[in-house]
Amino acid sequence: MAVKTKKLPTIGISTLGCPKNLVDTENIVGILHAAGYPITADHSKADLSLVNTCTFIEGSTNESKEVLTELSQKGQKLIVTGCMAQRFKGDLFNEFPKIQAVVGTGNIKDILDVVKKITANLNNGKDSRIVEVDEVPMAVADSSTPRINTQIGPSAYLKIAEGCDHRCAFCIIPYLRGDMKSRTIEDIVVESKTLVESGVKEIVLVSQDSTAYGTDIYKRRALADLLRAVANESGAKWIRLMYAYPTEMSEEMLTVIAEKKNIVKYIDIPLQHASEKVLKLMRRPPTVRDTVELIRKNLPNATIRTTFIVGFPGETDKDFEELYNFIKEIRFDRVGVFTYSKEKGTPANDFEEQIPEEIKKERREKLMLLQQQISLEKNKEFIGKEVEMLVEHIEHDVRAYGHMPQRVVGRSFRDAPEIDGQLYIDLDSNKRLPSPGEFINVQVIDCDEYDLFCSTV
Repeated sequence: MAVKTKKLPTIGISTLGCPKNLVDTENIVGILHAAGYPITADHSKADLSLVNTCTFIEGSTNESKEVLTELSQKGQKLIVTGCMAQRFKGDLFNEFPKIQAVVGTGNIKDILDVVKKITANLNNGKDSRIVEVDEVPMAVADSSTPRINTQIGPSAYLKIAEGCDHRCAFCIIPYLRGDMKSRTIEDIVVESKTLVESGVKEIVLVSQDSTAYGTDIYKRRALADLLRAVANESGAKWIRLMYAYPTEMSEEMLTVIAEKKNIVKYIDIPLQHASEKVLKLMRRPPTVRDTVELIRKNLPNATIRTTFIVGFPGETDKDFEELYNFIKEIRFDRVGVFTYSKEKGTPANDFEEQIPEEIKKERREKLMLLQQQISLEKNKEFIGKEVEMLVEHIEHDVRAYGHMPQRVVGRSFRDAPEIDGQLYIDLDSNKRLPSPGEFINVQVIDCDEYDLFCSTV
């Protein structure tokens, strides 16, 4: 007589926050899928709901709590992973009784054991209160950790390190992710090859502090060596680097980017402010202008993306004016502006001279209007020119019979996935329909502040 085996529960997955968190989710999905657990994005079809949370700023914490509240109200049993699990640990059980387990940022590889324990308890009619959170996160997923790429499109993120050795006054992340923990160059190259073999065309290298890569395991900044190895061995058509730190930007690294054709000429470097006084309060380097000059000297045609924080405690009208004039003078290609968010556990949370919210919002709006004008002027410079486009997907006209294609959507080297602009082509029925993941040459015919509108060549 055959012995009946109990069906494994279906796991619903949601991920919030940054690309680094998305990679963690893809490892979690890979581990559970490899063990035979059915995975779904539709929580109504799930027996257990796993939410990989973010708590970088107040807004992201609130978003994570909203998702947990909504799922709780629908009766879902919950597993909480990610930064909010690391930050609040077992306290989350009090706010969300439906939680079965909290799993910290350094405990991804424990997820299978956690799910097995929860399953056994639920089969016996019991709830779980499992806390799997190391006080100092150490474990880092590597190329041997199962992973399933969940991104729609031909790009994938590759995490080169975890944690950060800097202690910026406004940032909670080092307290949740720990100090810098780099993966070896050899291990990263193995994963980059696997991604390309699976169909990925663009690899986006990410970490909390990419330019410090290698300082822990190689006792030196080894990003130039890593970039060279991935460019030479991965087979990726595009390689993009994100999250550089100003004082760690080196001429050697920029030279490798300049020399390797498959590394896109795109520098993402969060500068955070231009006032030396505010940067000192932030515990950030004051050499922002020198950093930009170094990039433009070595990569004169590179796209530079940066982010700034307005309303940091002690930021005066004069400080803000200095930042405004800096952006106006430098003319960055891409700029993100955030209002300062108080976070318990960070030094800046207790600083005096906190700025009222309405002033923060006014300052952000002023910078965004300035940058929109700069971005529009920069985009207009491409009208009439040919650019290479990576096709991401084909939009369809749902009003048409049979869902006929409507337009091609993609990106140029100037645009990182999900955060920058896009390229659009209205389809011509007389021309071949390109496929997602294909690189095509297009001519820019129009633009707005963010996007380019093109025709096929």
